[in-house]
Amino acid sequence: MSTFYTRYRERREAIKSVLCVGLDPDPARLPDGYESGAQGAGDHLRDVVDATHDLAVAYKPNAAFFESMGSAGWELLKDVIQYIRKRAPGALIVLDAKRGDLGNTASHYAAAIFDDLEADSVTLNPYMGKESLIPFLERKDRASFILCLTSNSGARDLQYHGDPPLYQHVARLCRQWHDEFKNLGLVVGATRDPEELSRVRELAPGMIFLVPGVGSQGGDLNEVLRKAGDDVLINSSRSILFASHNRAELPEKCRAEASSLVEKMRPYL
Repeated sequence: MSTFYTRYRERREAIKSVLCVGLDPDPARLPDGYESGAQGAGDHLRDVVDATHDLAVAYKPNAAFFESMGSAGWELLKDVIQYIRKRAPGALIVLDAKRGDLGNTASHYAAAIFDDLEADSVTLNPYMGKESLIPFLERKDRASFILCLTSNSGARDLQYHGDPPLYQHVARLCRQWHDEFKNLGLVVGATRDPEELSRVRELAPGMIFLVPGVGSQGGDLNEVLRKAGDDVLINSSRSILFASHNRAELPEKCRAEASSLVEKMRPYL
């Protein structure tokens, strides 16, 4: 994975972790002690970054939570990314945006994400085919994580259709595109059957898996690492973000939750 993969390996080896901390700012769920609105959401996220700066390989801001706050949210997203750069210089930024559109539109999405926000990688929806991904894949210094086998129950509506199922076709195609561009990864949910994780790994060797669903969603960390291997980013969002309902206690409890996950990861790395 060119530059992204090199940085990922360096960070992983330096801190002995594959933790990715999801950043989903929700003004309606802020722990007690934070101001309301974008200001409070920003303070919350900065506290989380402070508590996990030496434990996280990557941070995954979810674009929708910022976009719903309007222009203040977009500015907050830029500020949080820059704060991560200062507080955890080696950490990677995965923007969870799930973009997927054609031609000139995709080019503008890529410019916004990679040039304006300065994210290192992005999540993409492959439903419109390779054409919709090219503007992102051409950015050799960045990475793109393609939705393959997701954690949500509605995944069965499309991803399991056909024989072999569609998610396996996506994995095969992405492996081919990775051979060409060297900067693709896959989104593979932690709550899926472990044998399905194994199958995706067989179809996509050497690619980094972004694995959401560990923590509050109930994904089994040990099974994921056994079946998917150690070229992964294990994402945890709510169990870390909302480890406490009180700001005074949040840093300690947030760090304890992140540390617990990292300790469980280390025997597999």
